[in-house]
Amino acid sequence: MEDIDTLHFTQKPAKILVVDENESTRALLKRRLSIYGHDVLLSENSNQAIEILGKYQVDVIFLNMFIGGTNSHDFLVDLKKNVLYRSIPVIMISSDNDIGWVVKCIEAGAEDYLIKPLNQTLLRARLANCISKKEAHDKEISYLAKIEQGQKQIVAQEKMASLGVLVSSISQELKNPLNFIINFADVSSEICDELVEKIESNKTIVPEEFYTSIFDHLKKFQSNVTKISEYGKNADKIIRFMLDQSSTSSGKKHPGNINKIIAQTITMLLASYKINGITTLPTIQTEFDNAVPHIPISTQSFSKAIYNILDNAIYSVINKFDDISLAKIRIKTENNPLYVEIIIYDNGTGIKQEIEDKIFAPFFTTKPEGTGPGLGLSTAKEVIHEHSGAISVHSIENEFAEFRIQLNK
Repeated sequence: MEDIDTLHFTQKPAKILVVDENESTRALLKRRLSIYGHDVLLSENSNQAIEILGKYQVDVIFLNMFIGGTNSHDFLVDLKKNVLYRSIPVIMISSDNDIGWVVKCIEAGAEDYLIKPLNQTLLRARLANCISKKEAHDKEISYLAKIEQGQKQIVAQEKMASLGVLVSSISQELKNPLNFIINFADVSSEICDELVEKIESNKTIVPEEFYTSIFDHLKKFQSNVTKISEYGKNADKIIRFMLDQSSTSSGKKHPGNINKIIAQTITMLLASYKINGITTLPTIQTEFDNAVPHIPISTQSFSKAIYNILDNAIYSVINKFDDISLAKIRIKTENNPLYVEIIIYDNGTGIKQEIEDKIFAPFFTTKPEGTGPGLGLSTAKEVIHEHSGAISVHSIENEFAEFRIQLNK
């Protein structure tokens, strides 16, 4: 039978906090634990321990039965009440006559205990157990977080699907009255033109004061009618686009004209900004390769992906430039032997290098709270993957961002 002193324990390097008022005990533990490859932090009292816990991600705590001249039971209780620290395993260090207090500490949440003088084999065994327990707990928390995130995404997608049905229904209801508004506005504008001509032709027989008043009011009315027609037509573009998309199931793919879908998406995006009163917008330059073939695509979902990326580009340049004429947004298509490539470039605020690998994660956003759920780029990536494609980004902060989409033919 193998002697216990010859046993070896596999331990991953951990960050360990030793809380002990005795300097020699702290030094001994640090020396032993450092030999095993652990990073050891030392504290002589509870206040110092809390300060260290606030700065570092600690995996295991060795806590002496007495610190600062008092029993450490109350400190342990407070530690286990704190949601930030309760999952950290605590190993009590005691003398033979402290067993009664050790039991209370175990009941209060301590994972294990060691009796002085410390046995090296027991030290390693119990530490290995606590490290494994902490690692299992961290994995569980990570899995639960992913599940929660997935649930949120499912809920968001369900809401978006329901919203799509609702938008389609509302669009149908709005289409007819909106057509009446546009038509009557155009007719009213024509009538205004005729009235202006008649008033001008009879200028000499109409009192000047009366002529000036009527003419000014008529011009203002004509300007208002023109604006009604213009905004009505912008709204009609959005409604037509949404109806066109809702007629194609997002899950079904049909041969589609990539260039045409992108052009329609740009029209709808700019119109949506103007409807919301944002009229000073950057020009979106297009460079379409006419050799790009029709490829199987879901018009609705693909358009949404392009919309999201361009929307971010507009947001980026608007937040960078006071003079919007300095802004540059370009979208280009290229026909390659195996795939169609779409390149979207803007010279806006760019993306910080440390978050570049996070921007496609669901619910991740750098925009102010309340501006959106952070699903724009994650949705775009999901759509591209559903089309057996790939999307990547290259950016330099405060200089540019460039997205590349490759769709297999």
